[in-house]
Amino acid sequence: MGEKIIDQKVVKREDKGSAGYLGKKYRGLKDALGAMCMAPVLIVIAVGLLFYSEGFHKSSEIIGQLELKQASEVVNMTGLYKAQGMVNVDSPALAPEVGGVLYYTYVVEEYREVEETEQETQIVVEDGREIEETVETTKLVEKWVEQESKDGTWAEFDLDGLNVNPTGAKLMLDLDTDTYFEDEYGLWEAKEKGTSSAPDIGDARMVVDYLDTDQQLIVVGEVSNGTIGDGAEFIITNRSDAQLLAGLRQEEKTWYWVMKFIIWLLFAAGFTSIIGPLLALLDFIPLVGDAARNVAGFLSAVLALIIVLIGSILIKFWWLFLIVIILGVGGLIALLVWVIKGREKKKE
Repeated sequence: MGEKIIDQKVVKREDKGSAGYLGKKYRGLKDALGAMCMAPVLIVIAVGLLFYSEGFHKSSEIIGQLELKQASEVVNMTGLYKAQGMVNVDSPALAPEVGGVLYYTYVVEEYREVEETEQETQIVVEDGREIEETVETTKLVEKWVEQESKDGTWAEFDLDGLNVNPTGAKLMLDLDTDTYFEDEYGLWEAKEKGTSSAPDIGDARMVVDYLDTDQQLIVVGEVSNGTIGDGAEFIITNRSDAQLLAGLRQEEKTWYWVMKFIIWLLFAAGFTSIIGPLLALLDFIPLVGDAARNVAGFLSAVLALIIVLIGSILIKFWWLFLIVIILGVGGLIALLVWVIKGREKKKE
C-alpha cells in the first residue's frame, strides 16, 4: 500500500510573539497560568473516576451467581436466567455466498486511491517573530474503502422451545469468516484461507462473518412469556459457561486498569499544572528551569500514583477504615474518661 503527496499548503498563520529569550519565557508563564486554572477541573474529574472505577457495573459478578439451566427448564419461568440449549431454526438467514446461517454480517470493499488530509503545526521565525503555521497536507493513499455493509442479521430461532429475541444483546460469538474476491465477470470467488496477495487498484472483496445453524448457545437475559430477551443483563454466546465468565472478567479487568491509568494521568497533569507558574518563573534561569521541570514531573507522577493506590484502598475497604475510626474515637473517649476519673480521685 503506497501513498503520495499531491498538495501541501499553509492554511493558518498566527504570530506568537518575539522569538527572543525573554519573549519565549513570558509566553511560557502565560500558558502556565492558563493551565493552572484547569488543574482543579482535572483533579475533580480524577476523583470522580476514582470512585467510579471501584464501583462500576460488573456483569461477571451477576452472571457468575446465576445457575446454568437448560433452556427447556425456564420456558415457563419469569426473571433473569442463564439458559443453554440447541438452536432450532425454521427459516435460516441468507448470508451472501454462504447461504443459510443463524447469524451473519458482511462488508463489501473496493481497493482504490483516496485523498486524505492531515494537519500539523510548525514554528518558523520571521523578522525576529515566532510564527505558528498550520500546514495541511493532502495525500493519495491506497486502501480498502467500504462500499456496502450490513450489520448483524439473525434468523428467527429458539433454544429447545425457548424463543430468543436477540435485539440489543451483547454478542460474545466465535464466528466463521469467509472472504470473496470479485472476478472479471462480476462473480464472487472464495479466497482460500491462509493465502494472501497484494491487491490492485479496482479490486473488490466481500468479507462475511457468520454463525451456522448447528449451534449450542448460552443466553443470559430476562425470561417472560416463553421468550428470553433484553433485561438487566443480556448476552448471547456460543462459548462455554467458563469461557463466558472468563471473557467478561478479562474485559472488566482491562477496563479497570485503563481507568486507573487515566486517573493517574489526570492527577499527575493536575499537580504539574498547579506548580506550572512557579516552574515557568524558574525557567527564566538558564539550566535551572529544565531541571526543575523534570523533578516536578517526577514528583507529580509519584504523588499521583500514591493517591490512586491509597484512594482505591480507602474506597474498596471503607468499612474497615470506618471500624478503625470508630474504635479510635471510642478509645480516645475511654482514655479521656479514665484521665478525668483519675484526677477526681486525686482531688479526693
